[in-house]
Amino acid sequence: MVSTTDIRKVSILGKDSIHCGFHLVPYIVRTVLDTIPSSTYVIFTDTNVGNLHLAAFESEFDAAIAATTTGRKPRFISYVVPPGETSKSRECKAEIEDFLLLNKCTRDTVILAVGGGVIGDLIGFVAATFMRGVRFVQVPTTLLAMVDSSVGGKTAIDTPHGKNLIGAFWQPEYIFIDAAFLETLPAREFCNGMAEVIKTAAIWNEKEFSDLESRSSEIFAAIQTPSKNFSGRVQATRSAAQELLLSVISGSISVKSHIVTVDERETGLRNLVNFGHTIGHAIEAVLTPTILHGECVSIGMILEGEVARSLGILTQVAVGRLTRCLKAYNLPVSITDPRIANLPAARSLTVDRLLDIMKVDKKNSGTQKKIVLLSRIGATYEEKASIVEDTVIAKVLSEAVKVIPGVPSKSPIRMATPGSKSISNRALLLAALGKGTCRLKNLLHSDDTQVMMNALIELNVRIPRF
Repeated sequence: MVSTTDIRKVSILGKDSIHCGFHLVPYIVRTVLDTIPSSTYVIFTDTNVGNLHLAAFESEFDAAIAATTTGRKPRFISYVVPPGETSKSRECKAEIEDFLLLNKCTRDTVILAVGGGVIGDLIGFVAATFMRGVRFVQVPTTLLAMVDSSVGGKTAIDTPHGKNLIGAFWQPEYIFIDAAFLETLPAREFCNGMAEVIKTAAIWNEKEFSDLESRSSEIFAAIQTPSKNFSGRVQATRSAAQELLLSVISGSISVKSHIVTVDERETGLRNLVNFGHTIGHAIEAVLTPTILHGECVSIGMILEGEVARSLGILTQVAVGRLTRCLKAYNLPVSITDPRIANLPAARSLTVDRLLDIMKVDKKNSGTQKKIVLLSRIGATYEEKASIVEDTVIAKVLSEAVKVIPGVPSKSPIRMATPGSKSISNRALLLAALGKGTCRLKNLLHSDDTQVMMNALIELNVRIPRF
């Protein structure tokens, strides 16, 4: 039997409604039946998750309802949708609403969304609009949904014009985080979720980011060995790897919960959780469904880090740390990654195409695009997304730039060199050949740049100041 000491609870909007643990299905069913009374409980899931976990929920609900001795017994029904992002549509939402109406579900119906982000977003939106709003519960089964989409009350469906453009804020009664579900999750999907975990640490907590940098193998170990006989359900049977995984998940959720509590409707601070998403969503719009959300956000984080670096806000060292951390979880960090570059759709990742997609972004102010800018690992430049000119974004997105010789109209000229050994070497050479005093900042320090400096000294060429 799970006790309150075996559950990690996270507060959001003044309620301890996020419950984290292992093998929680009996606990979920008992908690829902005891604290959210209803005439009808409906579980929605997809075929992938349903094949793995629906039977356990059905068994627990049936047993608990059969044991009810007071009052009228509630009923339990379920509905399974096809897997994948295509289900998160107007058409699928209408089919679900027709199912609820056909089964004479009323305003006291309680809906449980058991699945990944697609199920959570879709069913949450159904709950927000059916009968002008019914109670619902989030039971995320992927890491991405656990640390991101299930927390905060955002619900939505997709349209041909973009992701999550039609939806509502509708807070769940509970969010149950059962980390044992991750043991059946494909490794790629787990890494997909780790992108959001890394993002949260990058904007908020350098200590947690450092742990993610150094403990990737331990974190992977927690899901690679299935926990037999419900191991981890209670603290006494929980392994060190399970404790670490639960700590990573609950820690990431705690940050987002705090941000949501301060700014539920995303008027400022909540923008921060969109680090990597402005560019990442544009990439995702072109590459979905082949490339996953977290993979696109991973690339978006590096590109938005480069935007901050080009503006002189973030150092190359920070961009390097972010790159290495994402790579440790097998995430792509560039559109030149073979997993992306070899796709036919990758040809559409042009600068103009990405900038055009980025025009439709909820953070934007009119035609002005907004990006969350890191100032260092664990902190952002502003406590909201910052306005960034298209020319700055375009330069970062471009594969190459054309350098036209001429006389500068302003003096002195200040520029940040890109994070590349070859370009750093070129900057050194150009500075050495230039007239007057040249001061270089933010060079990528490496053995190669040191060799270049030594060569310039041996050639008796003037060395630029740093």
